[in-house]
Amino acid sequence: MLPKLEEFQRRRKLLGLTQNQLARRSGVSQSLIAKMERKTIDPSYGKVRKIEQTLEKEEEKSKTTARARDIHSYKIVKINKSDPILKASQIMRKHSFSQLPVYDDSKIVGSISESAINNYFSEGKDIEMLSKKQVGDLMEADFPKIDEDYPIEPITSLLKCSPAIMTTRKGKVVGIITRADLLKLIKR
Repeated sequence: MLPKLEEFQRRRKLLGLTQNQLARRSGVSQSLIAKMERKTIDPSYGKVRKIEQTLEKEEEKSKTTARARDIHSYKIVKINKSDPILKASQIMRKHSFSQLPVYDDSKIVGSISESAINNYFSEGKDIEMLSKKQVGDLMEADFPKIDEDYPIEPITSLLKCSPAIMTTRKGKVVGIITRADLLKLIKR
């Protein structure tokens, strides 16, 4: 038994597919899908079956796709913006991290990275002055935030632009992903 036609649009949107993408994958026209969703056409059984099979295949694929929650680290090592740069440097060395999220109380306000500290050196500024600075003085933009159910594929592109990504659940930060976390995807 085929599902109700009203379900097709809901399922298509849950999968993040456009009408055009679903049409190409199903071998039907985009206008047919648009008319079905507007309920202005009564499609043939064969066309409905093609769309149903495509949706089932895409739903199955989305179940097996790795998600951010599969690779993020729940333990977030962070630094406060009022902490000295020396403390940030010590934490980064201790944990072999190249960046840290910067907090102000319980809110993420930015990030600090090896490159930000190294840029300070490369600009020829006094090293002794650096030890007197606070993290907030060298702080960079905060890391992008994504939901923990976000698929892996776009995350790899985000990590080309940002050294880390924060994962959220219902708007609350629950984890962090760095480039090193992508290695968790390699299975035996």
